[in-house]
Amino acid sequence: MPYSTLLGQVIKHLRTAKGVDQLSLATALGISQPAYSRIESGDTNMNVWQLRTCAGHLGVTPSDLLRQVEVHERRLLAQGVTVVAEKRSNPAATLIGIAILAALLSA
Repeated sequence: MPYSTLLGQVIKHLRTAKGVDQLSLATALGISQPAYSRIESGDTNMNVWQLRTCAGHLGVTPSDLLRQVEVHERRLLAQGVTVVAEKRSNPAATLIGIAILAALLSA
């Protein structure tokens, strides 16, 4: 699973838990909702400013957000899912990783 996908899924989980819609975060970032959706899906990398802005709108610090990503990365590794630096062309492996992550986030 690419790190950008893991980060996006953690942000999505926090966003939905706080009842924030994608359009609100997209507006805060100055991007369209489809562009924001690509961040959550891991298709687009976030820059530092976007990370900081997202974290602030979700009521956490950037370090808290990244700490949550690290926790889930360790859980995924324990389940046999490798987190890689960049997206590779194996969509099936990414979907399996997302499914496992979804189960971990909902637990």
